[in-house]
Amino acid sequence: MTTATPALGNRVLDTTRREFDHEALAALLNGDVHAVRLTGFVRPDALDHLRKAFVGRQDHGPLATDPQFRRIGHAFSETSTEAGRGRYFAEARDNIERLREIAAPYAYPADDLRLLLDEIWPSGASLLRRDGQAFFAGVARYQLAGVDLEPHTDNVSRNLPADFAIRIVRQLSVNVYLDVPDRGGELQIWDDYPDEREYRDRSGERVYGIDRAAVGEPALVITPRVGDAIFIDPRRVHAVAPSQDRPRITIGLFIGVGDPAESLKVWS
Repeated sequence: MTTATPALGNRVLDTTRREFDHEALAALLNGDVHAVRLTGFVRPDALDHLRKAFVGRQDHGPLATDPQFRRIGHAFSETSTEAGRGRYFAEARDNIERLREIAAPYAYPADDLRLLLDEIWPSGASLLRRDGQAFFAGVARYQLAGVDLEPHTDNVSRNLPADFAIRIVRQLSVNVYLDVPDRGGELQIWDDYPDEREYRDRSGERVYGIDRAAVGEPALVITPRVGDAIFIDPRRVHAVAPSQDRPRITIGLFIGVGDPAESLKVWS
């Protein structure tokens, strides 16, 4: 049974890998909480190895939509053309295998997340697919010191062509934290759900997100801990404060919710 974190009121649902269940995700989908945190999601022996494998790497590449952000793996949000989507699918298997090799002999945390979601959701969980092509799931992100992940929302429909036959009614996201800065790097969440038109209007000519001055103070600030997994509703405005010392390293997935009888769909 999951419990709310007393220090953060009833806005964060704290649970563990063993106790995590579909009711925790339902609470997030219903707006009952702002976040669900799985404390110690990565087991200690695996975490020690994964930190040695991922922290300090220099072979991450620039995010196509904003080069100041770095990643290993190609996120679907970086695509904007049919050619770009074709490259994304062509590279999906190589990207996940590369990350599994870095994590070996331990499981890559994105695979662990997929398995856990499949076990706890009534209709299971599976990779998102387009015409039989599997999406990549499990991008490793490096938010370097001084880089501000400004207030924004995430919505897979921004990158889909009009004829893309995918029905996703709701979208969640989850990040597993492999390293966090000593100062900065807090997850910030607002009580703000702009629709797509409003979001575009508020973003204006900006390359990414909404001006911090326009959103005020966040409703919730979470200081992530190494080894934890945190689920949020990414269509609620959220941000990550700049690191003041070293990179914030996460492994992330999006989770799509469609018809009740359908499995959850995961991708990056």
